[in-house]
Amino acid sequence: MKKSVINIQTLFVIFIALLFASCKASKTITTYDKLRPISANRLIKNVEENAFEYEGLDIKRIACVYESSDSKTSFRASLSSGNGQFIQVSISKLNLPVARILLTPDSVKMVNYLQKNYFEGDYSYIEDLLGAAVDFQVVQSILTNDVFSYRQDEKDKDFKEFVSYADSGLYVLQSLKNRKLAKINRKGKDEKIDRYLKKLDEESFIVQYLYIDPKTYKVRKIVMDDVTEGRKLTVNFDEFEIVGKQLYPGNIDLHFLSPENNLKMKIRLSKFSLDSNPDISFKIPDKYKKTH
Repeated sequence: MKKSVINIQTLFVIFIALLFASCKASKTITTYDKLRPISANRLIKNVEENAFEYEGLDIKRIACVYESSDSKTSFRASLSSGNGQFIQVSISKLNLPVARILLTPDSVKMVNYLQKNYFEGDYSYIEDLLGAAVDFQVVQSILTNDVFSYRQDEKDKDFKEFVSYADSGLYVLQSLKNRKLAKINRKGKDEKIDRYLKKLDEESFIVQYLYIDPKTYKVRKIVMDDVTEGRKLTVNFDEFEIVGKQLYPGNIDLHFLSPENNLKMKIRLSKFSLDSNPDISFKIPDKYKKTH
């Protein structure tokens, strides 16, 4: 296995992984075998009520191990966020800066110090990478361990088709009713998928699963299954700790599988603090070239 050189696409995959992260942790939340039924709407409301609240968030040390089918590399990162305003991630290796990424409600920016270039654009790049609708609100929901839907419905019906059930001691929010999913998986699958996507005005058929702790209503696992493109993103949250009287995940394991890639990420965090007035320290050097 060889050492990896981090490129632009890899950095964005790393960034998305970091957004699922939080603070130093040492407590694992337990699960329960027998759960009472709960409606999808009630479950969504319970998760929203228990989402992490903050004005400013700083994570000064994030240890990451990134692995693909033929390479492996480790690096460090830090994260700073002003709730609803910006999310900034700085990536370094051997104490040397590798990249800095800044998200605002309207823009995506990244400086690549290794290749001396930068990227400025909107969320379409991340949407193309993940094959799902992503905006600042979705990213903010992930960062605060809140529920989110990959769909961006203009009529505010993102969760319209979500159903809930219990699985292995956790509640599950599923983005498509089992009956409709079963119909699509039967004979004539491609035709039914095309018809369903046309109805939703979407390009990819994605089934989303959110696994939720029944006692704390914290998200423990996220699965994004892109049936159309044969891609699946799985994120596991573990080792929760009380921070500022709130629970937040600390250990995050990510797996992105597609016909072209088999990517894994392990994230461990420390030096977490709440800051009421975090600063943006993002600057593009004058001689750097713009890339697309």
